Amino acid sequence: MKRGGIPFLEISAKNNYEFGYKLGKALKKEIRYRLKKNKIVYWENSRNREEFSMLTKKSEKFIPAIKKHFPHLLIEAQAMANGAEVPFEELFILMCENEVVDFKILHCTSIAVRTDDGKILIGHNEDWFPECKKNGLVVIKGRIGKNKFIASSFIGSMVGSSVSLNSHGLAYTDNSLLYTKMSPGIPRSFQLRALLDAKNLKDAVRILGTDGTTAANTLLAWSNKKFMDVEELWNNEEIFYGKRFLVHTNHPLLKKYDRKYNVPHDSVRRYKQAVKILENEEELTINSVKKVMTNHTGGICDHEMNPHSKYYPPTIASYIINPKEKWMMVCHGNPCCHEYKKYYL
Repeated sequence: MKRGGIPFLEISAKNNYEFGYKLGKALKKEIRYRLKKNKIVYWENSRNREEFSMLTKKSEKFIPAIKKHFPHLLIEAQAMANGAEVPFEELFILMCENEVVDFKILHCTSIAVRTDDGKILIGHNEDWFPECKKNGLVVIKGRIGKNKFIASSFIGSMVGSSVSLNSHGLAYTDNSLLYTKMSPGIPRSFQLRALLDAKNLKDAVRILGTDGTTAANTLLAWSNKKFMDVEELWNNEEIFYGKRFLVHTNHPLLKKYDRKYNVPHDSVRRYKQAVKILENEEELTINSVKKVMTNHTGGICDHEMNPHSKYYPPTIASYIINPKEKWMMVCHGNPCCHEYKKYYL
């Protein structure tokens, strides 16, 4: 495993427990570091400023839904804690941070394009706390039984909690949406992990519609056949399809769900800029995707915390995925000044 930059791991396992244990053991040092640092991040950046120990009770209420719908993933999560030799109840907080920590933070820009030669490409900028530029993400080339995948994940969270690609040709990215209510269902990181087992778009939509907890957005692509965007607003799903391209940031695209609190200026600005770039491209290519991901005018490639608000974090990584050819390009840090590295499934 490479130290420095974004670590890369290859893990093969017969079952979920073996996979989780091997992952936890391989990332033992990083997971322990992340737990230590996140206790500080949660206190300093959440609006409620709750002690880390108080978040345990909040996260416990999600276990019944996971056990009901995805019991094998709960086993995988427990095995990861065992491998890393950390208390499961503490690691589980990292796996449920979107639900138990009141960040109200905007982050991430996702696009899908169909190039002029018929290929589908996904582009995604991951925006999060600058503390996570170091020891925040890991790229995993995994195999559980016959299922294979490449997944970029936040260290300590479930595999696939950022962007992923599986051997069935399904690729996805995830963006947060602002919300004011939450149900005690399946945490977002577990839904995204379940997508790694999806065989097609229909299967993926079913997984995303299973007892969700918050408002969120997922951009999906399957081979060179189709791409779509799924907005989940408290178990109400809206699906958007695109012919030439699709863009999503952090506000609902469906106007009936627009509220004053959940259509922030920063998200709208990034969305409009990405659409403008792609509309003005005479020919859509991988360079068109890079043009969006490296854009500064709309704040898509962001270098530091917004001076007016700590809730607009910088870009810590960038990705380009080809689900048909089964590769993922990963850039550690801002794509305007760092190179992408390609990983093949």
